[in-house]
Amino acid sequence: MKQDQHSNTPARIYLTDYKAPDFQIKDIHLYFNLHETQTVVTAKMNFVKSTAAKDLVLAGGEHVKLLSLSINGEKLATSRYQVEGEILTIKDVPSEFLLESQVEVNPEANKSCEGLYLSGGIFCTQCEAESFRKITYFLDRPDVMTSYTVEIEADEKKYPHLLSNGDNISKKSLGNGRHHALWKDPFKKPSYLFALVAGDMGVITDTFKTKSGKTVKLEVYAPHGKQERCKHAMVSLQKSMQWDEERWGLEYDLNTYMIVSIDDFNMGAMENKGLNVFNSRLVLADEKSATDTDFEMIESVVGHEYFHNWTGNRVTCRNWFELSLKEGLTVFRDQEFSADMNSRPVQRIKDVDSLRTRQFTEDAGPNAHPVRPESCLAVDNFYTATIYEKGAEVIRMMQTIVGRDGFRKGMDEYFKRHDGQAVTIIDFADAIATPNKADFSQFKLWYSQAGTPNVSVSEVFDQASGTLTLTLSQESELTVTEKAEGKTKLPFHIPLKFGLIDASGKELSEHNQILHLKEKTQTWTFKGLASRPVVSLNREFSAPVKLKWNRSNADLLHLIKFDTDAFNRRESCSKMLFDETQRLIADFQNKKDLVPQEEIVNALGTVLKDEAIDPQFKALILAMPSDSQLAQEQAILDPQAFFQAKLAIRKAFANTFHTELVATYKKHNEKNSIGDRALKNRILGFGISTEKTDWIELASAQYSAAKNMTDKISALSILCEVQNLATENALKDFHATWNTDSVVFNKWLSVQATSSSPMTFERVQAATKAKGYDQTNPNNMYSLHGGFAGNYLRFHTDSAETYKWYADELLRIDKVNPQVGARLAQAFTFTKKLPANLKTLAQAQVQRMLASDTLSKNARELLEKTL
Repeated sequence: MKQDQHSNTPARIYLTDYKAPDFQIKDIHLYFNLHETQTVVTAKMNFVKSTAAKDLVLAGGEHVKLLSLSINGEKLATSRYQVEGEILTIKDVPSEFLLESQVEVNPEANKSCEGLYLSGGIFCTQCEAESFRKITYFLDRPDVMTSYTVEIEADEKKYPHLLSNGDNISKKSLGNGRHHALWKDPFKKPSYLFALVAGDMGVITDTFKTKSGKTVKLEVYAPHGKQERCKHAMVSLQKSMQWDEERWGLEYDLNTYMIVSIDDFNMGAMENKGLNVFNSRLVLADEKSATDTDFEMIESVVGHEYFHNWTGNRVTCRNWFELSLKEGLTVFRDQEFSADMNSRPVQRIKDVDSLRTRQFTEDAGPNAHPVRPESCLAVDNFYTATIYEKGAEVIRMMQTIVGRDGFRKGMDEYFKRHDGQAVTIIDFADAIATPNKADFSQFKLWYSQAGTPNVSVSEVFDQASGTLTLTLSQESELTVTEKAEGKTKLPFHIPLKFGLIDASGKELSEHNQILHLKEKTQTWTFKGLASRPVVSLNREFSAPVKLKWNRSNADLLHLIKFDTDAFNRRESCSKMLFDETQRLIADFQNKKDLVPQEEIVNALGTVLKDEAIDPQFKALILAMPSDSQLAQEQAILDPQAFFQAKLAIRKAFANTFHTELVATYKKHNEKNSIGDRALKNRILGFGISTEKTDWIELASAQYSAAKNMTDKISALSILCEVQNLATENALKDFHATWNTDSVVFNKWLSVQATSSSPMTFERVQAATKAKGYDQTNPNNMYSLHGGFAGNYLRFHTDSAETYKWYADELLRIDKVNPQVGARLAQAFTFTKKLPANLKTLAQAQVQRMLASDTLSKNARELLEKTL
């Protein structure tokens, strides 16, 4: 399946081409003789035929040097096998046999952060999706599950910790300056879950007693001197284990659970059985170095990887087209965990904001795809917001349809049927449906049809009869791919939570229900109403759709004040701000003065002054729409119009309520909760838009006095919006303090890359030469390049220089690390929507990149569609 990454004509892979493997592997024994530049990997594998195939075809990665091959102890002559590119074919193999292979790899030269590589002097592996083949030749596919025995030999002084999956059987010194560890994983797993770590690290330890009374040893590893910043991760792990037992009845199954923090890592974290490898930014945290968001994210991701032990490891996906089987389900589980650990309404709002910003953008762009894709060039490109976040929303809709208790019954049925197997998304849906006697035949379209459905809403109230008639219509635009293939779309099954609020603000609870929209158009009638109620629809965002609904500001204000559903209270304010921003965008493009409506500004003031609203929730209500959300709805992506429209609202609010904003800022600046910090920093952002001296002084004072990273980095980010000596001094101070800390340094990169300042591009270029910047570190590139690409105002400029610089950087990065290159290629998602002059400049750079012989198929697949 793996094609040459440097090929200009890679083969497309199709879901319909799936065939079960010709061979299975009973067990594998691996011996790693670790050396920085010449690691030798010896693999002994017991194969058994599943079909009548004559030849064994194995995948191998780049830079894997084959040293020897033998079958049943007999060395193979070169005529018995063939190595062609990354494929090893062994001819005429018996029905059962022991294959022993020996290969050599160079971890030090491997900068892709895939396979076996070195990060900060630590040997580390990353095998998902198809990188076990970069370690040794193998049937590197998720439906080949086997049990692993692993031996590791390394320099005893340089690499005192030798870790792998499962349980440690023995450790011993070899007497020659080297030592040895033996690991055995009793559970069969696919190769993508294999892990090895060897290094000199600090560690914190603790335990967890399971519901059956077993004591599990917990270990979290990090570079020496940083292990104390792992305490939050340890507590999060214990909370996760407890929650999984209480909510789902799922108990941990090994004697040890390990987490290792690594600086050079393409993903957030990896759920390898019993040995999770984490990007260091998602492990290391204390008040001085991590923000409130960092703490929340660490708790969520630690939970996510732990929950994979059952939803991903014990039951895995049959092939990579089914990736959402494990990722969508586990995202849903980590969202529910975070909601139970924190504020459920706030968590739901944050999850939906992320979905709309990231996944709705995918659906609106050229790379839209279903939750279960139908084809690809590179399976690494499946790690998208659609697979993860929309996949989680589909799971959530299942729970909405069958109920929380019914969903638990379905989960129990899923594990009963499929524990120890590699299965499909449809297998999961059927397991949920069976005990609930649910019909998911139409609902499964959520897995096969791409795009975000639009639901149009119309309502008619008859005062004489006290009857409300509500009509809903659904429509889903065809994606670029669907249009090209001449496809049509069938109606989705859309479950919409619903309620009515009367004129006095009372919830009419007898009308609370779920509206199941299954046809193109459906009508519901509600009788016995004394007066026209205000409709609250899609409560808790029960379905990932866009509501097309011309609502009055009066109705929206009524919901902001009285709706019992917290999500829709915030949604109503967001709707007002979104519509007003779009109106001002049109005014800017028509060269009119930008004057926000007084009632919109006053509505924000009403929210600001309402003491009954929780500060954290208030900060979310006051959030402005993101550029990516605006880009989805606008025919033309006009960065300057987006910026000026939002700036006009922020300025009008900040000037109209200057006194109240200053007073509220000072009040919450004296307190020290997550909510207080969130609200005061939101207010500071509004204030700085006026560029008034008092706000700049407040931001500068907050930076200097901050005792936590949330306030420190918020103040720095806000200062970066203005040209001021205080800004330059703060940037220099932060860099001097944190340039040796690989995690916090990324925050310095990000605040500069995302700033609206005219100096942003200049700062971004300078940052690549700053002390602490590593041109091969994924986190540095995500923070700087990724942050800059998401900065519509400063990335999309009349000068060709920003696009050219970015394209040069993308080609450099992609040549070494295709996974990072592909992520950065998403900067050109909305190329077709740019104004004519910008579109010409952007497309020229896309075409230049596509003409490069070094461009990976990962980036190529994404860039081709932008044209």
